[in-house]
Amino acid sequence: MTAPLEPASTDPGARPRRPDAVSIATELWVVVILGQLIAFIGQYPSLRETWDQQVGALPADTPQEELDLLTSSVTLIVVLGLLALALTVASGAAVLLTRNGYNWARLVVAAMGVFIAVNLMFSLFGDVQPTWVMVPLVISGVAALGGSVLLLRRESEQYCRDMTAHRRRPSGPPNPPQQGPPWGGGNGQQHGPAPWTYGGGQHSGGHQTHPDRPRSNEGNESRGES
Repeated sequence: MTAPLEPASTDPGARPRRPDAVSIATELWVVVILGQLIAFIGQYPSLRETWDQQVGALPADTPQEELDLLTSSVTLIVVLGLLALALTVASGAAVLLTRNGYNWARLVVAAMGVFIAVNLMFSLFGDVQPTWVMVPLVISGVAALGGSVLLLRRESEQYCRDMTAHRRRPSGPPNPPQQGPPWGGGNGQQHGPAPWTYGGGQHSGGHQTHPDRPRSNEGNESRGES
């Protein structure tokens, strides 16, 4: 017996439910980032050799102090560390924005995944040193390709569209229903005391007038006649 499906939320202001495709794709990108970092660190010897070749190609009149700075291991480590940090922060920010339903970030992350997968294909036919670096490269490349496929699915695109509409919706509380005037409502009932009516009419509080009670001027006339 299958479990009953949960009914969809009917609240128009509720946050759209994140599909499994987006959740799995963003989780795969954790594997992608870690794999790329491990491969980047493992390629330090080959990167060091390439760096030294570039420094050796500098003009002969380059000052010795500048050459010493460029050939220092600390300089190369700082440059590679800053590059790795910038790429990691940019990739992580794009993945978080994708998880929160930003459509442009979804397209950027999907394109990055395709680029990593294509780069992996060239690396398979290239000379990557050391050889063990291919292990994290292959793992991260497969995860990136899988994430791109999931992010390009229809439910992922629909989720981003729904999130865009949700963010554009005003977040303030709904306006309370407007009440009618204190008296003379539409239902014919009196909600407050009626105003004074001069000339013998009713006044607030519901007291009735007495027709046999003499008015103020009539009392003065009777006293004058007496």
